[in-house]
Amino acid sequence: MNIKDTANHYGFISRLNHWLGALIVIGMLAVGLYFNDMPRGDEKSYWLKLHIGVGGLFFVFLWFRVFWRVFTQSPQAFEQKKTLKRLTQIVHWVLLLSVLIMALSGPFLIWSRGAPINVFDWFSIPSPMGKMPDFHELMEEVHAIVAKVLLVSIIIHTLAVIKHRFIDKDQLLSRMVKFLRK
Repeated sequence: MNIKDTANHYGFISRLNHWLGALIVIGMLAVGLYFNDMPRGDEKSYWLKLHIGVGGLFFVFLWFRVFWRVFTQSPQAFEQKKTLKRLTQIVHWVLLLSVLIMALSGPFLIWSRGAPINVFDWFSIPSPMGKMPDFHELMEEVHAIVAKVLLVSIIIHTLAVIKHRFIDKDQLLSRMVKFLRK
């Protein structure tokens, strides 16, 4: 088993980062979109605390996941039209940048209220700032907009994988799913 990426396949660390990161990001996105328009109350508070707890728990992992991808050599790109190749690069960069922005704006959303980040009552991360209402509003907007960008990027990424698997019938997916390799 390769720990690092090779010219043709992703290594164990990249595959773990991809699938665990996907579960975390999609789960956080689903929970965030679910409770976002709820009226204030116990149910919204429950989902918000879950969202914050998971975010606080996996904050360092998500940063590691992004930096691993940025600073390690990926397998060679599959041959495809120049425009599709460029679109692939753009979507991957938008995904990574969106995860980074969400992982920054989320904590700043809480801290700009002057509150600590409470991670399931196990520990809390104190606010490095006091209340900053204008900054808080900005972080709310950034977090909401980037959540939508992230959702669209995930959909495009998933559709591209489906295209490669069922239309192109190439082995792109096998790079990230070891049991599909021939």
